[in-house]
Formats: sequence, structure tokens, C-alpha cells
Amino acid sequence: MNFIEKIDDIYKKNKNIEIYLDMDGTIVELLFDKNQSYREKGVYLNKRPIEPAITEIEKIRNRFPSIKFKILSCSKSNQMKNEKNEWLNKYMPFINSNDRIIFSEEAGDYIRENRNIVKAEYINKNITDDKIIILIDDDIEVLKGVQNLLKDNIIPVHVTSILI
Repeated sequence: MNFIEKIDDIYKKNKNIEIYLDMDGTIVELLFDKNQSYREKGVYLNKRPIEPAITEIEKIRNRFPSIKFKILSCSKSNQMKNEKNEWLNKYMPFINSNDRIIFSEEAGDYIRENRNIVKAEYINKNITDDKIIILIDDDIEVLKGVQNLLKDNIIPVHVTSILI
């Protein structure tokens, strides 16, 4: 069963679904950079979209228009946070700015020690019993953090699962 079929099964039981998308490594290329040039102004804007992932998101969006898409991402700096929003305006403008949760380490939204659980904590604070939350991410530790919430209405999904 592919990912869209799984969404279809969930949708038949509950149409109140929110899909949270990570950015780096999920919908945006993630290049390892020893010089950390990603911190330089304008570099993030030149990152390429991961087209197969975005195509699948578009298919889900078209087939299930009531599903709400949100961004749940971390950034090292406020500059990177701003550039992530600009990138989204260009490649995924259907995700409203109010539905973009981008934590900034520079702003104190997270620290290195809690980076792997900050998304789970956010989801835990914002979930209701009548809502299904799906987090699509490429980071296994983040997905484990969400899974450890032990709630039946939270579904962690590795990005590769939407592609096969």
C-alpha cells in the first residue's frame, strides 16, 4: 500500500487531518557543508526542492482538499528562518505563513540538547483528540520523539515512505 492509499484509509475514518512537513532533507535538498555556508545570506534560497516529495504532497493536496498542510522545521538563525519562508513562498505558496512553524536556535526556540524533541513537544501541545497528525520528516530521532508520545492519532512518517 502506498502513502496516498494510507491517507485514503485514514481520511475515510477522519477528515480532520493535519500533515506537518519538515523542510531540510524532506522537501528541500540537504547538503552537508563543512564550511557551514548555509548560514550565509541567500544560500538557503538557492537550495533545490526535492521534486518527488513535493509532487506527492501536491497529489495528496489535490485529492484531499480538506487536509491542512503545515511546516514544522528548525533553523540555526533568524536569517535562515526568513529564507525558509521565502523558499516556501516560491515553491509551496499554498502553505500559509500562519501554518509555518520554524524554530530558530538563534532566537532561543530550541537548543542543541532538545532539537530532537522540540517538534514532538510542539505537536503534543497542539493536538486534540478529534485530529489526526502526520509528521513527515527525514530525521529518525525526531520521528521517534513523536512516536514516544504514545498517542494513536499521531503518525510519524519517514519521507522515503511517501516516495514508494
